[in-house]
Amino acid sequence: MIAQMLLLTLLWCLFLTWILWENLRSPPMLTGSKTYETILTVVDRMDDRPQARTEVLEAFSHALRESYGGGEDPALTISLIVRKNDKIIYSSDGAPTGVTNTRYGQLQNSESEGRTWTSRTLKSGSADTEVTLVTPAGSWNFFIYLNSQGYYILPLLVCIPFLLFPAWLSVRIAMRPWNKVVNEIALRAPEDLSPLKAVPKHMELRQMVDAINVFLARLRESTERERVFIADAAHELRTPLAAMRINVEALQSWVSSESQQELLAGIIRSNSRAARLVNQLLLMMHSEALTDTVMEPVPLTTLVQERMAELSPLAAERRIEFEFYAHDEIWISGVRERLMSLIDNLIENAVKYSPEGGRVEVDVRSLEKFTQLRISDSGPGILPELRERVFDRFFRDPNQIQNGSGLGLAIVKAVAQQHNSSICLSTSAEGGLMVTIDFSQQRVSGGTLA
Repeated sequence: MIAQMLLLTLLWCLFLTWILWENLRSPPMLTGSKTYETILTVVDRMDDRPQARTEVLEAFSHALRESYGGGEDPALTISLIVRKNDKIIYSSDGAPTGVTNTRYGQLQNSESEGRTWTSRTLKSGSADTEVTLVTPAGSWNFFIYLNSQGYYILPLLVCIPFLLFPAWLSVRIAMRPWNKVVNEIALRAPEDLSPLKAVPKHMELRQMVDAINVFLARLRESTERERVFIADAAHELRTPLAAMRINVEALQSWVSSESQQELLAGIIRSNSRAARLVNQLLLMMHSEALTDTVMEPVPLTTLVQERMAELSPLAAERRIEFEFYAHDEIWISGVRERLMSLIDNLIENAVKYSPEGGRVEVDVRSLEKFTQLRISDSGPGILPELRERVFDRFFRDPNQIQNGSGLGLAIVKAVAQQHNSSICLSTSAEGGLMVTIDFSQQRVSGGTLA
């Protein structure tokens, strides 16, 4: 809107500049004949009353200056000079009386009193009377004349307010299609690379949306190629890692030296870490797969119990006590295999980072608007300033001494997002870590929608 107002002002100034240029050569106050004829008539008819004639000419001069603008300053306004028999019988206050014309009826520029003046003189046909009108030469004086007539500021003051509402309305209407595209992009999840659905009818915006969709398609293909490559590489690594472990374990039965046994045991431990990393990479790739998955009713309470029973040997090795809290069977909509990876990673992390003889609590509860899964441990926890970064791939708390790949929580977050769920890290009652996941799609016993 400001741009439109500035453009209007600029166009109006250019238009007045053109008028100014046209009138510089022939000022309208000087080129007309009616004013001259009126003054000559007054002088001729009041020749026998000089005092009254002077009063009339004085009033006429004030009227001319009021009409021209510029006040009473002769350097900014028009002046009247009347001569009779080559003698000045009247002149406006401050008029440049040294200005004379050599050619009657024509505009002339002359120098007087250190200034340039434009003047025109007409002579009476029946008497030796001359009337001269003088204006300051230059565009600024004509601008004063225009402004005094209300030709410059007044049109702008009238037009600009009436342009504000139409301009605002046109901008609002023009921005509606673009706002739809912006809102769709703003509401998207980071992993959603599907084409934009809001396709405006306007050609300019449609070209922009088409370009964005082409970019999203290239990015989606690149991400899929990366995922497939990592998944294939991790899958191929499983076979040589398994073969290496078998060979090392077979070699252990042939080696009797204690130092060699320690070396082989270290190789097996490294092999186990590498195998776990490969499995985590495969889980990560499956969790971040871009293909659509079919959600089915999953008994969350039973699934958590099954995974806790599966991981109980790991907890027994470190004398970790499991505690499980739940009431009725709670069903949610999801993918069973991916929910298994989410639960396994959370329980394994809780067991691994809890001290020996510690306790891990798992709580499944049905709230008013969602189903909540909480897993608490008695370990060192995670500093508040690191609780967002731990969801990044391969990031680990620098203060942790336990071995790990840094992929567990990244997998958990990916699975939670696919199930339209939120995940929150906080401090448990024992000072460890509490992971809370809220599943927004809740089902009741029997798998029917709640």
